[in-house]
Amino acid sequence: MRVDGTEARYEYDGKSLRVYVGSGDHVVSVEYEAKPRKGLYFVMPDEYYRDRVPMVWTQGESEDNHYWMPLPDYPNAKFTSEMEIIVPKTWIAVSNGVLVESKDLGNETLWHWKLDKPHSAYLIAFAAGEFEVIRDNCDGVPIENYVPRGMVDRARFTFHRLCDMIKFYSEYTGVKYPWPNYKHAAVSEFIYGGMENTTITIITDTTLHDEHAHCPGGKFPCPGMEDFTSDGLIAHELAHQWFGDYVTTKDWANIWLNEAFATYFEAMYTEHAKGRDEFIYELYQNLRSYLNEYGNRYARPIVTRLYRDPEEMFDRHTYEKGSLVLHTLRNLLGDEAFRRGINLYLTRHAYGNADTEDLRKALEEASGQPLDWFFTQFVYSAGHPVIKYSWSYDPSIRMIRLSISQTQGEDSYPIYRLPLELEIGYSGGRTETFRFELNERDATLYIPASEKPQYVCLDPQFKVGVKAVNADKGVEETLAELGSGNLPCRLEAIDALARVGSARAVEGLSSALRNDKFWGVRAEAARALGRVGTDEALKVLINALIAEQHPRVRQAIVEALGNFRGKVEAAKALVEVLENTRESYYARYRAAQSLGKVGIAEYGKYLVKALDYPSHNYVITQGALQGLAELGSEDAVSTLLSYTELGKPTPVRVAAVQSLSKFVSDRRVYDRLRMLLKDPYFRVRFAAIAAVEGALDPRFLDVLDELSVRDLDGRVRRYARDVARRIRDQLQRGVEYARLREEIDRIREEQRRLMDRLDRLEFKG
Repeated sequence: MRVDGTEARYEYDGKSLRVYVGSGDHVVSVEYEAKPRKGLYFVMPDEYYRDRVPMVWTQGESEDNHYWMPLPDYPNAKFTSEMEIIVPKTWIAVSNGVLVESKDLGNETLWHWKLDKPHSAYLIAFAAGEFEVIRDNCDGVPIENYVPRGMVDRARFTFHRLCDMIKFYSEYTGVKYPWPNYKHAAVSEFIYGGMENTTITIITDTTLHDEHAHCPGGKFPCPGMEDFTSDGLIAHELAHQWFGDYVTTKDWANIWLNEAFATYFEAMYTEHAKGRDEFIYELYQNLRSYLNEYGNRYARPIVTRLYRDPEEMFDRHTYEKGSLVLHTLRNLLGDEAFRRGINLYLTRHAYGNADTEDLRKALEEASGQPLDWFFTQFVYSAGHPVIKYSWSYDPSIRMIRLSISQTQGEDSYPIYRLPLELEIGYSGGRTETFRFELNERDATLYIPASEKPQYVCLDPQFKVGVKAVNADKGVEETLAELGSGNLPCRLEAIDALARVGSARAVEGLSSALRNDKFWGVRAEAARALGRVGTDEALKVLINALIAEQHPRVRQAIVEALGNFRGKVEAAKALVEVLENTRESYYARYRAAQSLGKVGIAEYGKYLVKALDYPSHNYVITQGALQGLAELGSEDAVSTLLSYTELGKPTPVRVAAVQSLSKFVSDRRVYDRLRMLLKDPYFRVRFAAIAAVEGALDPRFLDVLDELSVRDLDGRVRRYARDVARRIRDQLQRGVEYARLREEIDRIREEQRRLMDRLDRLEFKG
C-alpha cells in the first residue's frame, strides 16, 4: 500500500480497505491479488465443454466490481477510469473509453484503455478473449463490435440498426451521444441479456443469430416479417448510455430512472423504426408482464427502500411498470414538453447522479405543470387503477349513459386522477372521441350521441398505460369493436371474444386471424381461438396455417394448437410444422411444445427426433424437451435427466431442469434437483428453483433456505426466499385444512353419538 509513492498505514478487514492519508489530494496505490467469486468471470474450455471459445468478462451491477477491484462500489460515486489488461497473444481485451495502446509483450499483449469522463463504479468493465472485431462509424461516433471467433457472419443481423438508434436517441433527447465511442462485446455464459457499461456494452452471445432466425424462408432484411431480432436488447442497452451512464441513479431505490427509461426508449425506437402499432403492442406486452408479477407475486411502489439486496429492485415494477408510467406522463404533458423535460433532466445532471425528485422538477419546469400528484399515484404508491365501465343508450334524449368505476384493491392508491378518452364507434365506420377526467371512485357521465353506438372503447390510443380494464360487452358490440382503427380496441375485443367462446365469437376471431392488418392482432386472435378450444376453432387454426406467412403469427397458431388435447388433427398439423426445415426455428420450437401438450403418446417419436434438429440457441431442442415433459412417460423422465448434465448447452440444460417440476415424486428427479440447486451456472440454479416452485415440495425447504442466505447472486437469494415462503404458506394452509377436517370429524362424531342416544331413548320409550 503506497500513498504518493511511500509506504502507508492501512487496515483491511476482508470487506473494507481503510487507508490513512493527510489532508489534500493524494495518489493511493494498492497492490493486491484476487480470486473473485463474483464480478469477474472466466469462461474456459474444460472437460465438459472442450470446444468453448475462451474468454473473461466482468459484470459489476449492482455492487460486484469490488470483488476484483478496490473501489467504493455504489452508484453515487463517480470517477474516470483507466485499465491495463495483459492477456495471451491471440486474445483481444476491450474496456471503457478509448484504446491508448496495445503493446506486444512477446507471448502476451497489453491493452491500455482510458475513459476521461466520470462514471459509476458498477459501469467499469472489460471483456477479453479470442474475439473478431467489426468496425463502423456513425456520424463521427466510432463503433466496434467484438464477437467470439467464428461468429462474425452473424453480427450484421444483430447490429444492423445500431447507427439509426444512436441518431434517434440523440435527436429525441437533444443530447448528442455523450461518449467518445460505442462498443459491444458478445460473450458466452453471460448472466444477463446485456449490461450497459459505459461505452462497452457486454451482451450474451445467444443474441447473435443467422439469417434464417431473422427472416425465415426469406432474405435479410425483411421489414415487417422479422422473427427473432436483437433490436430490443441493442436499443435498451444503448439507451442506458444516456439514462444510467450519463445520468445515473443516486441509489438503488431510484433504479427505475435507469431501467424504466431504457425500457421505454427501447419501445420508442420500435415506433420510430417499425410504426405505431408495433410500439403500442410492445407497451401492451409490458403491461401484461407487470400485471403478471403484480397478480402472482407482489405489489410495491416503484421507488422503495424496502429490499435486502439491490438485485431485488430489478423486477417488472422497475422495468415494465416504470416504462408505462413514463408513457402515461408523456401523454399527459404532450410530446414537446416531455422532450424538453428530458433534455433538462439530462443536461442538468450530466455525468452526475439524480433521483426521482430531480426528474419531477425538470418535467415540472419544462411543462409548467405541478406533477406531485402524478408521482404520488404512480411512482410512490403501489398498485394501479382498475377501471370497470359499462354504457347504455337512451334514444329519447339522445344520450349515452356511461357508468365508470375505480375498483382497485387496498394495495393500490385509493382514488386515481386519470385523464381518459373514449372512442365511440357508429355504423359506417364513423367514430368520435370523448375526453374526460376520472377523479372519483364511481361516476356517471352523459355523452351526446345522435344515434346508438355500435361500440364504446376506453383509452383507444393507450395513453394511460398503467391500468387494468374490465368491461361487460356483448358479442355484437365486441365484433364491431374489431373494426376499430386503434389497436388497443381490437385487442380488447379479442380478449372479450375469447371469454365468450360462442360460435359467433369464433367467427369474429376467425375473421381477425384472416384479415387484420397487424400481425400482433392476428397472433392474439390465434391464441384466443386456442383458449376457446372448440372443434370449429381447431379447424380455423389449421386452415390459417395454410395462408399465414408472418413467422410470429405462425408461432401463435402452433402455440394455440397445444390446447386441443387428444386431437389427432392438431398433432398432425404440429408434426408438419416441426419437420419442415423451411419453417421458422421458433415456430418449430412452439410446435414441439404443443405436440407434447396434445398428449398423444405415439407422437413422442417426433419429439425424440427433434432433439437433434439444429436451430438458433437450440430452441427446437428446448421445445422437444418441454414437449416430452408434457407427455410424461418413463422414457421422457430419463431423457430430461440426461439433458440436465454438464456438457449440454446451458439453454438446453435450463429447459430440461425447468421441465422436471412435473416429476419430483420420482426419487431420481428429487435427488437431481437438489444437486442442480447448487449448480455452478447461475441460469441452471435459477431454473432449478423454478422447478421447485412448480412442485412446491417442502422437502426442498432446507436447500432453499441455504440458497436464500448463501448464494452469490442476489436474484437467486430473492427467488429462493420467495419460493420457500410459498411452500410454507401452502403448508400452513394444509395445517388449517387439517384442523378443519378434524373439526368436521369431531362434529360428525358428536352427531353420531347424539343419534345413538336418540335411538336408545326411542328404544326405551
